[in-house]
Amino acid sequence: MVRVMSLNVERSGHLDRFVPFVRQFAPDVLCLQELVESDVPAIMAGAGFRAAHFAAMARHSGAPGETPFGVGIFSHAPMQKTLSETYAGGGDGSMVLDRRTPDTRVATMRFVLASAAIAFDGFTLEIATTHFPWTPDGRPSDFQSHALDRLLALVEGRAIVLCGDFNAPRGGPVFDKLADHLADNIPPAATTTIDPNLHRSGALELVVDGLFTSPHFTASDVALHPGLSDHQGVTATIRGN
Repeated sequence: MVRVMSLNVERSGHLDRFVPFVRQFAPDVLCLQELVESDVPAIMAGAGFRAAHFAAMARHSGAPGETPFGVGIFSHAPMQKTLSETYAGGGDGSMVLDRRTPDTRVATMRFVLASAAIAFDGFTLEIATTHFPWTPDGRPSDFQSHALDRLLALVEGRAIVLCGDFNAPRGGPVFDKLADHLADNIPPAATTTIDPNLHRSGALELVVDGLFTSPHFTASDVALHPGLSDHQGVTATIRGN
């Protein structure tokens, strides 16, 4: 079995909140979204990880030196193989994010699936994470629909655990189409994965963070953890079938 955790860290604003939790919870694998590349060494040292894989989405104009941000995977075991697969957006990960309009935003950002194959006792886990395109108020868009089709094509047929911030609420067409292809492991009773106290919009009843598994894996002990960032952390135990 493998203990995993996923969290949108909202760039560098919550290192003092989530790093101590990660150190105490001690997941075997940690997946982060809105991760700032320059924070990777501090997270590795603070939580004792041996390996990390970072995939840039863009450079943030508000950060010193326009630091790249994106998604990342951390592991206590060595990574056998890593991939960074772009499925939407016009950027290549090195462009400065232009937030003036929705069109300029997606033109300067790449939406990427970061994955790592990691060997544990008894099986190899391929785990992947992404930060899916955002829309106002969680309303679906044509861009999200096209991005989802490309994302599903990337994971089709793979033995994989997919986690991340999907920016599309459960009960809507994007999240539910993803759940038609992979098992949705967020507890059915959960009404939100947004942190009610740390998110700038307050308490939003939206399950937008996901932990999905192909039939090759089973997730158990899935739990949500507030107080770590503007999203809640997702933890689970993964077993191979």
